[in-house]
Formats: sequence, structure tokens, C-alpha cells
Amino acid sequence: MAPPIPVILCGRTEKIGAGVIAALKPEFEVIHFVMTLDAGLEQIPALLQGETEVPSHSELGSKNYARGVGVVILGAGYEDEDIQQLREAAAPFSSVPWLRPDITKPAPPLGPAYGQALVERIKETVNGLQASGVFEVDSVVFY
Repeated sequence: MAPPIPVILCGRTEKIGAGVIAALKPEFEVIHFVMTLDAGLEQIPALLQGETEVPSHSELGSKNYARGVGVVILGAGYEDEDIQQLREAAAPFSSVPWLRPDITKPAPPLGPAYGQALVERIKETVNGLQASGVFEVDSVVFY
């Protein structure tokens, strides 16, 4: 079995984040959880540069930064402008896909079923990127 893909997960609440992190296993290892735009603007570029001493405002995430970052996953709480700012801050260092939810697709209300539905879409999207040979490309991909 391949090692899990190291992930930065951006969400607004630890409650939903914890459920998403558990559901992403074993294919993904969430190494860092970002909860605010300001934190992301500082932490994501640092992690993409390979820094290992990165502050965190959340206990979520393994903090296992040794293998770098394979993908950045954004939750629905991040608007277009937020994502643009995060990508601009990380632009010199990013060579990974940034996944963001397609809010036009139906999803359950916030809660455990919501997180599980998004995880299924994330896994399907990453499998498609890997099969297409474009997984290690800086891009924004809707899941």
C-alpha cells in the first residue's frame, strides 16, 4: 500500500475538521489544519517551502511535515477571494493541486454526513488527477 498523501486541510471548525480527517484515512494524512485566512496566509507558504517549525492554532493534524505537502484541501468556508489570497501568498512555492468544493453539487447539511460526502468527492477527484498524470501540478480543482 502506498504511503498516505500529506495534506493541508483548511476548514472553519475543528468539529467538522476532525470528522473529515478521520474519513480521509488511510489514503491521506492531514499534517496541518488551518482555520482562518490569516493563519493560512502565514502557514501554507511556510509548509510548501518545507519548513517544519510552523505555528498552528489547532491541535488537529499530525504535524508530520517530513514528507512535505501533496495537496491543499479547502473547505466551503473559504470564498473565492480567500482562495485567491492564499494562492498568491503561496505562488512562489506551490507545485500541488488545491482542491475546493463545488458548491453547485448537492451536499448534506453541516454535520458528520456533510464531511463524509465531501471526503468521497475529494478521494474521487484525487484519483482522477493521479490517473491523468497531473497530480503534482499547481492548479485549482473542484471536488
